[in-house]
Amino acid sequence: MTRYCLFDLDGTLTDPETGIVASLRHALSAVGIAEVEHGRLRSMIGPPLQDGLLRLGVPRDRVADAIDAYRERFTAGGMFENEVIPGIPAVLEALVDGGWTLAVATSKPAVFAARILDHFGLDGYFTYVGGATLDGSRRHKADVVRHALAVLAAPPEAAVMVGDRLEDVAGAAACGVPCVAVTWGFGEAAELEAAGVVAMVDTPARLLDVLSQTAAGGPGGGPGGGTAGNGRAPARPGL
Repeated sequence: MTRYCLFDLDGTLTDPETGIVASLRHALSAVGIAEVEHGRLRSMIGPPLQDGLLRLGVPRDRVADAIDAYRERFTAGGMFENEVIPGIPAVLEALVDGGWTLAVATSKPAVFAARILDHFGLDGYFTYVGGATLDGSRRHKADVVRHALAVLAAPPEAAVMVGDRLEDVAGAAACGVPCVAVTWGFGEAAELEAAGVVAMVDTPARLLDVLSQTAAGGPGGGPGGGTAGNGRAPARPGL
């Protein structure tokens, strides 16, 4: 059976904090919102932009203006104020060499995700880049995962999601796909553990170990069954 791995982008493959926070500040300033504490802006990395702007206090009738301002700053360079997580390219190369089919499933617009992957030389590892639409009609993680599975013709039982936020876990679960959580991103470890992840991993090397176990049919919840060990407290059942 072909094995499929869907990767979140922000906080999983790359660290986009500098560019996203700067773009959010630009967007908020454009609609008259005063300085917002850095931690609140950082917490917006991952979930859909429209939803995050509302949580930051942007009036519903100004969200479109804020999005336009965000994208102005983001496309002018913010998307590349970003760094690949050390060790990730080696993981992707090993998975492809091992016969996995890789895809991206992100709440970022797919057109931006594709540009970022190309800029950092990661695009060649992925069969498909799934993301949000620019109009936001597809933006929540469950819809993105479902879309990516359909494009790949991938059965959920042959797939695993890798992400750093609760939205990744919940979105994958809604599609019948288990999720491995990474701790180097923007999610809270306790929240992820409680959500019922297959495993939590602290390094890319450990991520490769866990995915290799699932492929071999050993400990692991995706294409292979079971519950992956992770060197951390076991994940509690949740979603």
